[in-house]
Amino acid sequence: MRTLFIADLHLSETSPQLTRAFFTFLEQENTDVDALYILGDLFEVWIGDDEHTPLMDEVAQKLSQYHQRFNIPIYYIHGNRDFMIGKRYAKQSCMQLLPEHYEIDLYAQRVLIMHGDTLCLADKNYQRLRKIIHNPLLQFIFNCLPLKLRKKIGWKIRTASQSKKAYKKGNVMGVTESEVQRLLNVHQCTLLIHGHTHQVGSYSVLGEGDNKCRMDVGDWFNEYSFIEATASSTQIIFRPVLPI
Repeated sequence: MRTLFIADLHLSETSPQLTRAFFTFLEQENTDVDALYILGDLFEVWIGDDEHTPLMDEVAQKLSQYHQRFNIPIYYIHGNRDFMIGKRYAKQSCMQLLPEHYEIDLYAQRVLIMHGDTLCLADKNYQRLRKIIHNPLLQFIFNCLPLKLRKKIGWKIRTASQSKKAYKKGNVMGVTESEVQRLLNVHQCTLLIHGHTHQVGSYSVLGEGDNKCRMDVGDWFNEYSFIEATASSTQIIFRPVLPI
């Protein structure tokens, strides 16, 4: 048996090759699967469950089929792009929403999973913005705005975020090691699995010897990656994203 983790697909109508890669993943990776964890940023932008696009509906259909046909639980942790995904879409997709930091028992190993944006403390501008946009009152007000206006706001934020990201250095986009240590100690876990930084790989946690490590599941672009955990190993697997 195995458990799968993915993150940072950033699906959108402008990247049909990624959508096809995701559907191929669901078609191929459904044997002996205990659970699928999606660690945020499944979509490039999300402005509310009341928006309906062919992409959103098709993704929901594929996920619900994956769950119902193969009896595979699907768990979702919000990303920084799609933190507004709500209970309505989660139900439509047969996904169970999880809190931003969540502990699981992964084949006798205690593991902490998250999207990973809260690890990047050096990105002070983003952390300030995150506190604002995660305010429940502001989210309620945003959801009360007309859908057309929310779309404009969402894509403006996306465009600004992409422009700033191009100029950020790796030490800003990367994780803050002291925060990794702190969270692993607080949650008493030996492994952290996350996304967000797009720096795929397995890393020893500084100051913790070989006892603790973190794994960045990686983003989807020219190739995609996912983490496969079994009772005997936890590894990152890569597959090509084929052009259309």
